[in-house]
Amino acid sequence: MNVKELAHHIEARLLLGNGSGDSEVKRIHAADTMSDLIGHAAADTLLVTSLNNNQLIRVAELMDVPGICLVGGADPDPELLSCAKAAGTAILLTTHSLEETCRRLESSGGGIKVTRA
Repeated sequence: MNVKELAHHIEARLLLGNGSGDSEVKRIHAADTMSDLIGHAAADTLLVTSLNNNQLIRVAELMDVPGICLVGGADPDPELLSCAKAAGTAILLTTHSLEETCRRLESSGGGIKVTRA
């Protein structure tokens, strides 16, 4: 599944960075610590978190992740959005909790593995 399709399944607002909505996602990792996100980030992994700072984009750039999903209705930091756009990283925004977002992603029908910290 791609980032756009996953955003639809979790009722997330999608902010695209240079066409990143078409990026393929094969794994999803949910965590609320930077070290755990870094440990599981990869070029085919969507990161799901309640963290909301520009350091998330540094992880995305370093590990070439296709997107980051911010849960709980968080308003993304303007610097995070600016960096995401420059890096070509999709930002998904959902009002659902971390657990509810993971449940929705697991039931999306794409057979994507969802792991949680």
